[in-house]
Amino acid sequence: MSEIMLFPLGTVVLPEGMMRLRIFEPRYKRLVTDASRGDGTFGICLLEQNSNNVKGQVSQWGTLVKIVDFELMDDGLLGITVVGIRRFDIKRLRIETDGLRFAHVNWLPSWDVHAIPNDQRYISLQLQRVYAQFPQIGQLYTQCFFDDASWVSQRWLELLPIDFLQFDYLIRQDDCTETMRFLNLVIEPE
Repeated sequence: MSEIMLFPLGTVVLPEGMMRLRIFEPRYKRLVTDASRGDGTFGICLLEQNSNNVKGQVSQWGTLVKIVDFELMDDGLLGITVVGIRRFDIKRLRIETDGLRFAHVNWLPSWDVHAIPNDQRYISLQLQRVYAQFPQIGQLYTQCFFDDASWVSQRWLELLPIDFLQFDYLIRQDDCTETMRFLNLVIEPE
């Protein structure tokens, strides 16, 4: 079992996904400093937001990410770009006095590459449209795998506002089958 620093967010990044973060809280400045002194990695997991926008529990599943870029933002804050490496499940959680969380985790295998069935190709096409409409998302990727159901389904999980329990159910699966079923229900073909 490994212990990693944890950055709970209202959004997630999954393996092979990319995300930009603005770092301003002292505990997360510490996280970035400590990660940079080591191998550049930390964990990101979903932080539940209830209907009153009050933060709740942390998901039991998350993704180990690696810092791949730094920038000074226009507002003077530190910006980092991370890439998702591998999934984990949290076995134990501890919180230090400054609020920085550490998690003892077990590593989970990545979802295998799966061809997208013809009757679900529209799910990939809709993702391509989202990337075209919001180039700041699509530009994060030097390479996209729109023919891989695992890659496409994980990118949708990063983008869609999914219920906390639904997300936990989908992310703990051994492959992308359940996520593709879910996407089939929530994304309409044109």
